[in-house]
Amino acid sequence: MTLHTIDVIDIEPVEHFSFLEISKLCALSAQETEELIDYGAIKPDYSVNQEDFYSPQTLEILKVACRQRTDYDLDLFSVVICVQYLREIVLLKREIQEYKTVLRIHEHAL
Repeated sequence: MTLHTIDVIDIEPVEHFSFLEISKLCALSAQETEELIDYGAIKPDYSVNQEDFYSPQTLEILKVACRQRTDYDLDLFSVVICVQYLREIVLLKREIQEYKTVLRIHEHAL
């Protein structure tokens, strides 16, 4: 039996999405996506060569808000409000998880 070595190729996972990817994945026009940026609903994590890139979390929140837009026939400004509330919910869930972790650590210490 011969063992073969495999060369590891460094492939980076998709960590961020471009403006066009965000628009496409959320079924938004470029103009609608630009308006969401202007309203402050989404903000790029960074820019390279004048192209903005957004986090997966931003994409997921925006996708949920856009589904709400379709389901309830919301206007774009309502999507902005929805994004803001969804972002708050994500932050609150994260805080709850952190508190639960701290409680478990303290329970095991006792």
